[in-house]
Amino acid sequence: MADRHDLRVIPLRCPDCGDGLVAGGDDVIFPCRRCGTFRELDGEELIWREITHAAGPDLDGPHETMRVMTRLPFWVFPFRAATPAGEVATLRDYLLLAGSVMKLTPGREEKPPLLFVPAFAAKTAFVLRAGRLLTLRAPAFSRSSGTPGRLVPIVFREADARALAEAVVLATVAAERRVNQRFLDAFAVRCGAGRLLSIPFDGREGRLYQPDLDLEI
Repeated sequence: MADRHDLRVIPLRCPDCGDGLVAGGDDVIFPCRRCGTFRELDGEELIWREITHAAGPDLDGPHETMRVMTRLPFWVFPFRAATPAGEVATLRDYLLLAGSVMKLTPGREEKPPLLFVPAFAAKTAFVLRAGRLLTLRAPAFSRSSGTPGRLVPIVFREADARALAEAVVLATVAAERRVNQRFLDAFAVRCGAGRLLSIPFDGREGRLYQPDLDLEI
């Protein structure tokens, strides 16, 4: 008796509005242009994925001042890090570990530090650089009330971003610690639940620039 293979075709249609989801070859999370939601294919089910859009000049403010910007998606995780000196559990602890002298607004220093990992396609060196810079800057973005017309495709699942978490955090600590075997043996990163965040960037001489952070990647 011949083997029988049953193939099931799952239509990429938004469960909310029925419109077709936008999908490219490497996309893992698909936007619906009509209702602005995002879906991830999990087995045979299209599950809802929340995404927050950071406020920016492309979505917020008077219409006459709005401008076209590139929206990049990032996975954001609260995290803790184990080190030979003990656990890093607050933003204050993390900034001390990283050797940062950044001033924090009152009340933020006791909050968990946040790890940023790009969710878009890029070379590994760029992914680490972008994640390192944003994690070090510890930005507190305001939430936009708008929805971007276009977002750079999301090609990394939450599990993919978690796999890069330790490398990103390690890249933010002082160089002498990264070559200290005792430090490396004890170092470990544990992440909480991830969420998606889109951040607006301007193009500037072949690079991407985030004006609110004065950050170029």
